[in-house]
Amino acid sequence: MTVTAWLKARGVELGASLCTAGVLIAGLAVGVPFLRDRIPETFLYSFCCVSAVLLRAVLDLTVRGTVRLARTVYAAAPLSVPTLGPTRA
Repeated sequence: MTVTAWLKARGVELGASLCTAGVLIAGLAVGVPFLRDRIPETFLYSFCCVSAVLLRAVLDLTVRGTVRLARTVYAAAPLSVPTLGPTRA
């Protein structure tokens, strides 16, 4: 996955979570009855919705960085092949 494709995918996820949080908070501002009865849960869900996307992006970058680092470290140091001695064919 290229960097631009990764950024586009995370941007779409972040946009969707911000939209969801905005709709919930706008529902509170308008006075939707079932949201007004649950004000703390609505704010908590809005916060969790956005932070889950950010946490996923951080974890994804961490895993990708670790894999890239491991590939460069192991690619730089060739593995030694044990020999069994001369063969008598």
